[in-house]
Amino acid sequence: MNTPMNRPRRWRRRSRGAVSEIIGAVLLVGLTLTAGIILWSFRIYTPPAPPLVSFHLGSGGSNPVWGDPTDCQPQGNWTYPLQSSQYAWWTPGTWGYAWFNQCYPPNVNGNFSQLNTSEIIISHASPTNIPLNDIGFDFVCNNASSSGGTTVLVSGTLASMTWFPGSSSSPAPNAPKLGHCGNFNAGGYGGGAFGTLYNRLGMFIPIDGNSSVLEAGDTFLLYIHNGGWPMDYQCVDPDLYGCFLNHGNPILDDDDYHGAPPWCFTTPSACTIYLTYLGTPQTLLATIPVYSLAPPTGP
Repeated sequence: MNTPMNRPRRWRRRSRGAVSEIIGAVLLVGLTLTAGIILWSFRIYTPPAPPLVSFHLGSGGSNPVWGDPTDCQPQGNWTYPLQSSQYAWWTPGTWGYAWFNQCYPPNVNGNFSQLNTSEIIISHASPTNIPLNDIGFDFVCNNASSSGGTTVLVSGTLASMTWFPGSSSSPAPNAPKLGHCGNFNAGGYGGGAFGTLYNRLGMFIPIDGNSSVLEAGDTFLLYIHNGGWPMDYQCVDPDLYGCFLNHGNPILDDDDYHGAPPWCFTTPSACTIYLTYLGTPQTLLATIPVYSLAPPTGP
């Protein structure tokens, strides 16, 4: 029989059970939310895939030695040997004025000497947005010095070795300088006045001058020095010993050196070009024996 004194007791027992169910439900929801947060924050790290670059080689070409004023004559009709008054580069109408405005960077539209060349032509790049700043070019001479070991003729990025032949362009501010190939000091030959920049050896020519990424058709032009010297178009300075002997006829250019040294073409392992991706992960893209870029011609 229910009495008023028993009712509050039964009410209290039901309240404890309801509270326990509510607490259990709250804890279950909390665990679910916690698990959801952990699962949502968990990520699997996958390292970036290295880029892939394919290319093909071309040899047997001939190109002007752009960017070298000592191997350039201004356009027009000039009588050689020149009179001393024609050297006034500050006077319009003189040979010197025309030379300075057509042969000296950033103006490169004069008549430049020709030299044999080979080409490294990019045919495909993946991904398609590899910055030129991230592609390294290294020309290494292996065991070519009297003391053995290796020497580096030039090292730089494709961006820093870019040149636009025939246009008003100058080397990049961080353009690399030529170093040594064995005992040969490419930067110091002929006094080093013009022989320090990379464009004595070769240059990178993008197919799109407005693009900063590697594209199919981009070409590295390498001068091949496997015998002889670049030819001057005319004998200019009458005081030069060679000009005096040749009576104003074209002479061999003995003031500087262009292209890869000839011993790079006599031994397959003598000289090597390395193309390297400098980003993450750093990847060797290509190893090119310079020997394969032109047939050997002997000493």
